[in-house]
Amino acid sequence: MVANVPRVKFTTVKAALLTALVIAGPLVAPSLTGATPRVEAAFTPGASAYQAVAPHRLADTRPDQGAYGFTRISDSVVRVQVAGIAGVPANASAAVLNVTGVNTTAPGFVTVYPAGTALPTASNVNFDGPGQVVANMVTVKLNAGAVDVYMQRPMDVAIDVSGAYVPVTGSGLVSSGRLETLPGGAFRVLDTRNRGFGVGTNGVERVDVSSAGVPADAIAVVVNITATNTGVGFWTAFPLNQIRPNASNLNIDTPGQTRAGQAIVLLSGTPAFNVFSMGGGDLIVDVAGWFTGATAVKTTDGLFVPTSPMRLLDSRDMFVMPTWGGSTLEFSVLPPVTQVSAVAVNITGTESMVGGFVTAFPAGVARPQASNLNVDTWDQTVANHAIVRVSNRGLSLFTLQGLHMIADISGWYLGPPSVAVLPAPTNPSYGPANAQQLNVFNIGLFTQVGTGTNLDAVANLGIAATWNGAAELAQPGNIVLFGHRTTHGAPFLRINEIPLGGVVSLIGDDGHSYNYVVVRQDVTVPNFNIINNIGVKAGLATVQLVACTPPHSVTFRWVTTARLVSVT
Repeated sequence: MVANVPRVKFTTVKAALLTALVIAGPLVAPSLTGATPRVEAAFTPGASAYQAVAPHRLADTRPDQGAYGFTRISDSVVRVQVAGIAGVPANASAAVLNVTGVNTTAPGFVTVYPAGTALPTASNVNFDGPGQVVANMVTVKLNAGAVDVYMQRPMDVAIDVSGAYVPVTGSGLVSSGRLETLPGGAFRVLDTRNRGFGVGTNGVERVDVSSAGVPADAIAVVVNITATNTGVGFWTAFPLNQIRPNASNLNIDTPGQTRAGQAIVLLSGTPAFNVFSMGGGDLIVDVAGWFTGATAVKTTDGLFVPTSPMRLLDSRDMFVMPTWGGSTLEFSVLPPVTQVSAVAVNITGTESMVGGFVTAFPAGVARPQASNLNVDTWDQTVANHAIVRVSNRGLSLFTLQGLHMIADISGWYLGPPSVAVLPAPTNPSYGPANAQQLNVFNIGLFTQVGTGTNLDAVANLGIAATWNGAAELAQPGNIVLFGHRTTHGAPFLRINEIPLGGVVSLIGDDGHSYNYVVVRQDVTVPNFNIINNIGVKAGLATVQLVACTPPHSVTFRWVTTARLVSVT
């Protein structure tokens, strides 16, 4: 169990496992192929239109910032009034917030939910450890115009508002404030890596979104902003010809990080906006949709129906191992209406095998050249909000490198979904298997893996001997292998030379190579309980190579610990 992502038994959604689809290449104008025939969605009471609000900080719990805008309900919960403040209409049904966690003390999460209601099994912002600064967009239903913010661990939060949803009346037919999305999912409009230079320190990048089909009179655009190759600092998206607000969309707390954040950016008569970068770096922008202006046709399509947070998917309840790289999980969004064009979800990745990305897109269509969630390293937990198009089969989440995926819904948008036209392929599946061969190319180590009741007798054959029974692959757990350094062929003579980041491969009896990346090197006493806990975490798949050290001595043990990252 991952401590900083709330978990619930997966019983409400039937998930079909699909393999990854081929990524689209060049940037071309989005196609409407695959859209369902135009049918007016049945109006749902409480359906709401979007109203853009200039970004404004509502609350900040930090004493050095004045600690304002909230009421403390308990040691872990604060209440923030949203409706009737900073241009948010008094009758708003839901709000779009940016929630930043600061002064974090331990791994944990933040959940934002309707004020005065029960804490749901859902999360919005996640932290791997103390000292992190992490922001995420949140779509949240209001109760009496307010929200509650739960902090699992002691920390501070800053709450910014950037928009609201206001109920429509009568027939529900409106022009302005409806969400328009592309049938194939998000569309990439900018990647500064392709031009060879990014955004400078304290620089501003103008982002044109017209190539995604955003009309000139759209009131706001929905984008996923990804920063990579970065310096420390924050990134803020804001309208053209306006002063940058005291708000942020992304926060980078370590140089070189890759982080993504969704934003709904107010437009000012032109399909473009600005992005400010404090620390500089490369910028990637994917357009998920836009909110219509006054000249759009009147319809109920694109109106938003808010709901209390609800968990739709948790792959930890489906697989003991994280989903393998190249996997796609498809699941129904199960709203109580016949037509849903898009959903507002919070996507969380956890127990990552290695860096990579997650893409959300309509089930049964070609995966777009876009991403929603980015992971830097192994065993990371990270979340991002996504307003994403769905199909008549539901929603898909693709993982490039492998991790557990979680999806929490906070509402849906009326209208016709995309049509699923591709079959449901099969996801990669490996194991059960036992290790037969150990390969470490960095040091030229190629030897058999043996098991037996007598560890010394097996190692004396000049091979790698299992320390704790059969070397079982494709499942959580730690495999400990012992080998000699100076006698019996000395297969482990050079294990101290394996670099951090080097690869240790175990060949299974299923013919696959299980590849582990070295994450640490240690010297310790010859005690199994100590060795078996160095760099090992429950739920992860690791391997340790153990040998006596220094050479010709049995005083200590050299331990190389590696983490499973892929299967080939």
